[in-house]
Amino acid sequence: MAARHVEIAQDLLEDIENGILSPGTLLPTEDELVERYAASRNTVRRALERLANMGRIDTKQGSGSIVREYKPITHLAASIPGAQAQGRWSEYVTRLSQSDSANPQQRLKVSLEAATGVTAHLLHLDPSETEGFMVIRRCDRFVDGRLWERQVSHYPADLAMDTELMRPDYIERGTLAVLAELGYPQTGSWDVVGARMPSPKDAALFGLGPGIPLLVHERVAYAGTRPIRFTKTYIPADGHQLLYAEGDVSPEHLRAASDVNIFEH
Repeated sequence: MAARHVEIAQDLLEDIENGILSPGTLLPTEDELVERYAASRNTVRRALERLANMGRIDTKQGSGSIVREYKPITHLAASIPGAQAQGRWSEYVTRLSQSDSANPQQRLKVSLEAATGVTAHLLHLDPSETEGFMVIRRCDRFVDGRLWERQVSHYPADLAMDTELMRPDYIERGTLAVLAELGYPQTGSWDVVGARMPSPKDAALFGLGPGIPLLVHERVAYAGTRPIRFTKTYIPADGHQLLYAEGDVSPEHLRAASDVNIFEH
């Protein structure tokens, strides 16, 4: 038999998921919950803490508990003809503006580092050799001052050195277009997506509340059999959802998919 605070949390969670307690709704007060469930105040507080740790409510001292409202931005997680990855930021800016989110910004930083560990393995670079270096482009994107997405792309240095990939500037036509112009067009890629609870440093960096995991999206792009880019994207799970599509998908259909909110189902 589950502990009493777990039973109370589950009962309230069912009300949230069934729409009885809709996003933005103020939960009953502690006194009302104590009376409803014939439970102690400590038990009720533990139930509310459990819901907060699940990311379903926000609790503020003196203000009560409110059902969290999720308005995710759709992250195009697959390369689709006519909807290239490099066009996403401008699309995001438009959608964020429509969502009453102001002042989206991005900052780029470029560095040259020796390839080590998993990254060296994925890019087929040998750290013991002089060619075992990589160019790293880190792009931090902010919305209203909060870090909204961090994307870190790694390129073999022998491909990226002395090219515009070395400059900390936004490349309108996209980095894959630059690689293609250099003779390395992308012919394939793979993706791995997972979720993990953030470290204290990550939680502070992204401004994550209790119970909010961090999504990590990794992709390696190839030109033939040669890896040309390894990208890791970090995004808070409460503000994003991933969109994959296959085949001939029109821009209209992609826009319709982008309007889906998985948190409302």
